[in-house]
Amino acid sequence: MCSCLLDRGYDVLVHDKDSKALEQFRGTPARPVSSVAEIAREAEVVILSLPNSAIVERVVLGEGGLEEGLSDGNVLIDTSSSRPSSTRRIAARLAKKGVRMLDAPVSGGVLRAKEGTLAVMVGGEKEVLDRCFEVLNSFGEQIFHVGAQGTGHLAKALNNLLSATTLASAAEAVLLGARAGLAPERLIEVVNASSGRSASTEVKFPRYVLNRAFDDGFGIGLMNKDMKIALETAEEFGFPMLIGSTSGQVWQTAVAQGFGSESHTAIYAFLEQLVGEQNAEQKTD
Repeated sequence: MCSCLLDRGYDVLVHDKDSKALEQFRGTPARPVSSVAEIAREAEVVILSLPNSAIVERVVLGEGGLEEGLSDGNVLIDTSSSRPSSTRRIAARLAKKGVRMLDAPVSGGVLRAKEGTLAVMVGGEKEVLDRCFEVLNSFGEQIFHVGAQGTGHLAKALNNLLSATTLASAAEAVLLGARAGLAPERLIEVVNASSGRSASTEVKFPRYVLNRAFDDGFGIGLMNKDMKIALETAEEFGFPMLIGSTSGQVWQTAVAQGFGSESHTAIYAFLEQLVGEQNAEQKTD
């Protein structure tokens, strides 16, 4: 995403608490700085891409955080997958200083991020989106204004709930097919020509699962976190999630059994292991 901004000619300041993450910017026009406060003082638009809401709150509102340096007219864009309630709280606090905020999480994976063809779902004022459209368009091919503050993060959580559920369901179907003598490659070929196809079967299985690469770059732990956001929202509104909650349990179990740091396509390997263990227990019995 940063490379896309540089390609569009923007002056970019970068900061990461992990100095190794900044090594990739050596030899580029991007300028590493020592603190987020320095970015806040110098940049007109600040873009965040962080693992979760707790870290976003600490980076923005904590001691030495962005809030201290941001001033009237600045815009904060949070591309993280965050809790909508946290996003609204941060936006309300920054608004007191005249700072505007957009929640603008992205979807499409590492490859589309490099290509600048991500989908961006934006929550916040349309006027602020219009002002920042070209910035977002640097890395986003499709930009959707989905509503008020926090709705962008909600849309991302719901999208990932769907994505995780279809991926796990496809993995289960393929594993059952294999147990019954149907080659995984052949089943995926059939599914992709039929009504069961999805991004999971059309992209993830051919690219990351069937070859057992499991290197898509988005972790099971992060997917589990996004699903929790969706399920917590359902609980907040008293909405029963019969399918979503069952899917969520699968991903939560994967994290509990040590798969949290694995790429999310490795949910196939987790289910494969789980099925193998259960099969072994049945044979023992």
